[in-house]
Amino acid sequence: MPTNMVYEPHTVKIHDIATHGKHLRLHTNGLELADVQVPEGIDWSDAEQIRTVYYPAMAEVIKRVSGGTRVHIYEHTMRTGSVRTNGQGDSAKKRSPVPHIHVDYTSESGESRLHLEMPDEADTLKKTPFAIVQAWRPLKGPVLESPLTLMDTTTADKADFLYLKSIFETRTASDYILNFRPEHKWYYAQRMMPDQAYVFKCFDSRDNVARFTPHTSFSDPETPAWAPERESIEVRSYVFWENDSPQDIAREFEPRLAQ
Repeated sequence: MPTNMVYEPHTVKIHDIATHGKHLRLHTNGLELADVQVPEGIDWSDAEQIRTVYYPAMAEVIKRVSGGTRVHIYEHTMRTGSVRTNGQGDSAKKRSPVPHIHVDYTSESGESRLHLEMPDEADTLKKTPFAIVQAWRPLKGPVLESPLTLMDTTTADKADFLYLKSIFETRTASDYILNFRPEHKWYYAQRMMPDQAYVFKCFDSRDNVARFTPHTSFSDPETPAWAPERESIEVRSYVFWENDSPQDIAREFEPRLAQ
């Protein structure tokens, strides 16, 4: 897709969660590493089986980590490939790893997507705290090629975020990209296995918790040349805290438009 964006590569230190990130929590830092138990025998080429078998298992993981009272998974994405080769995957149903820092939703699109996914309930549900929470895990391990890394949101400032608008033939989407700062702190699970999942924020309606978690796939200089392409699946969900007091959606997080 044509773009007027130019991304700058930077070399940064990325910390292993196992040794340096055990303190990370979803609502404080925007991310958490969770143990998962996935039902055996799932045909990952069968989208309906993923929805009926995998979604319920991951909804329980998201509910456990987030403390939400209700979890609604509305989509998933399969990825395979490498950021080094910009591989496009082995089928049209799979996308390649994303090689730039981003947040998938904004304060605007996090709300508007709710009306698209749950139109009959959206007006009622958005009166209580809600969030878009993503769960990402590899299908095969250990992950050596193009691992995913996530930023501790406590090390980012509002001024670091840029509002990006993408215009398609049938719709307009918005997300956040970031300006680089050496103070940003990044984490990943070294040699991540399929029984682990990153649970992280794409959007949160509240302003007293972590709201937007920057993340990206990256090129690890220690990746061996023979490493297989990364294969992963991510699910995105709406999480609701229906027992909490009603509140308006926080609007003050409005970064400037990327130019």
